[in-house]
Amino acid sequence: MPIEAQLVDADPNVSGELYDRAEALYEHFRTAAPRHVGVAKISKVLHLKRPGLFPILDSKVIAFYRLHARAAAARYPHRGRRAMFWAAIRDDVCTNLDSGALPLFRRRLVQSETEQVRRIATLTDVRLLDLLTWALA
Repeated sequence: MPIEAQLVDADPNVSGELYDRAEALYEHFRTAAPRHVGVAKISKVLHLKRPGLFPILDSKVIAFYRLHARAAAARYPHRGRRAMFWAAIRDDVCTNLDSGALPLFRRRLVQSETEQVRRIATLTDVRLLDLLTWALA
């Protein structure tokens, strides 16, 4: 799986491609995880390794996307899931890219007088959306 892999390119409707490979990698770590290593820790490590592909699924993000993840699972019944958080987050990233909201946000960050804020603009779309989700949650 390429390090530059992006969640927007992981279409859950297409079998055998990036979404399936990402899901298989996540499942590999989930099934081998010690007792106190949950979804949040696994997703944080995967995010560090593939920051454009794996969103961080912590309690706030899960709570925020719960209904959207269930709706996404209903759109992809062949996946056999009750909730699909990656698909819901992917939908949000795609929508915000298509509308221009995420690129506009990134441009505003770049124009900041503060170096720390300008560095935020270098984050992946997935991570930027994660930061916005935390701000809204």
